[in-house]
Amino acid sequence: MLTNPQMILRGLKVVTYTVLGKDMPLETHDRYILEKKIIPYFLESEAFAKILFVGCGSYTKHYEKWFETKEYWTIDINPMKKIYGAKQHIVGSMSELNNHFSENDLDVIFCNGVFGWGLNEREEVEKAFAGCYKSLRKGGVLIVGWDDVPEKKPFPLETCESLNQFQNYYFPPLSTAFYVNLTDESEKHRYNFYVKG
Repeated sequence: MLTNPQMILRGLKVVTYTVLGKDMPLETHDRYILEKKIIPYFLESEAFAKILFVGCGSYTKHYEKWFETKEYWTIDINPMKKIYGAKQHIVGSMSELNNHFSENDLDVIFCNGVFGWGLNEREEVEKAFAGCYKSLRKGGVLIVGWDDVPEKKPFPLETCESLNQFQNYYFPPLSTAFYVNLTDESEKHRYNFYVKG
């Protein structure tokens, strides 16, 4: 069984989910970008040691293996999702991060598929991203993955005032701070990268 994160990333298909204890492939472009471009960048850098992943599911369970050399945390508001989380898992809302992490505590926060998928009310969104800013150290990175479709976009993300505290983070593997799949217009999942200055 592969346990080295880099070997897993090279050896498995785009994404996996667990069925009867076995990892099964689930191929989507946004997961390919997350798992083949974004996650490896942070795995390979010693500067990013304490990582929080917001939201859990069967398709994220294997991330624990990948982040085994890091201090890896997960948070999900649904208590049933704990089985898919890290050993260091928090049952709670992203809008309550400051109840669980101190100021300047985290190096990276992954928030993928949360905005518009439960984190919908503007007040909660503002509180959540303000909490991210406070919990991240200077130079810490926030990755926001979101669906740019009306039914999954509670309001334009660029109007979120708490995100204005951040600076745009130029993400080298994708050569941008705002990833959009230009080769497939039907792919509406976006990645925004921010850094605490």
